[in-house]
Amino acid sequence: MTLLLLNSGSRIATGVLKRLISSGSYNNIILADTYPNYWAVQKSLLAREEFGITSDSKTKLEDVKISERSDLIDVIRRASHIVYVTHDYYALVPAKTNLIKAAAQIAKENKSLKSFVALTPVELDHQGELGEVEASEREAREAYPDLVHLKSDIVAGEHGSLLSFLAQRIFNGESIYLTQQAGAKQAAPVSCNDVEAAVEAALKNDKHKGKAYLLQGPGKVGFTEIIETLGKATNKSPAIRSSALENFVSPLSVNLLSEKLYTYEYINAMRFLENYRILSEGNYGKMAELGVTPTDFSKVYANIKTDFQRKDSGLEKLIKGFLY
Repeated sequence: MTLLLLNSGSRIATGVLKRLISSGSYNNIILADTYPNYWAVQKSLLAREEFGITSDSKTKLEDVKISERSDLIDVIRRASHIVYVTHDYYALVPAKTNLIKAAAQIAKENKSLKSFVALTPVELDHQGELGEVEASEREAREAYPDLVHLKSDIVAGEHGSLLSFLAQRIFNGESIYLTQQAGAKQAAPVSCNDVEAAVEAALKNDKHKGKAYLLQGPGKVGFTEIIETLGKATNKSPAIRSSALENFVSPLSVNLLSEKLYTYEYINAMRFLENYRILSEGNYGKMAELGVTPTDFSKVYANIKTDFQRKDSGLEKLIKGFLY
């Protein structure tokens, strides 16, 4: 069987890949991504190194760069199973809202496709496209009715994106522009291990086809508490709004100056914290229906070691992807 992992370069997708390699269910895995820069390629290579994948491994990995629509058509036609994960790029790449719709439209032409799972973590939604995100996900489900849609809350743990990024800033002593309004908000962070288990379950069981599930942790946690937890995990005190420059030019402001001073990733992360609203259950099923029992947030970072210098420490894995 051939699995296509679309947008494979993201940190969350890396965790999914590790889980699916371990399952031994797929002979070939196509890692398709836009790879817009050197750092994206490096992250992909580091993931392969961590998993110990060689030319002699049972599971064969194939890297494919998606440069145009014909590349996307080619990899989807070759796949028996597809996992789409929202990409974690914020510049020089196709719009997140367009890519999921295009993949779904092309997938309906593949008559041998057995399953298509779309994982769309809320933290990877582009803060400049929020009004379009829900519509694009709905249109993707309409284009490919058997699509299994997994909408996750903030992903916690070593393969989380937002929280690993914040942990890296805390470890480096960099400021986090957390306003009083954002600090008072609550989320239901979900363990990356639970997200990866949910993807595997959705792929394997046909009863999930055409359904949508909400992936959340068992309880709500305030953003202030989340950042304090990351501080304990990194053995550092979070620097909240400690930059004089940020207090002069806010990363939340929408103007050319802020875009020149801060990275797109940092701007999007801070706007995410400011704009976040707890996900509504709506028409989503619960993670328990996928056979996954959610892990309490307090346990996710409990065993992460703070000895960053020790090879393969939990902390090193937590922030490794953002140091390269």
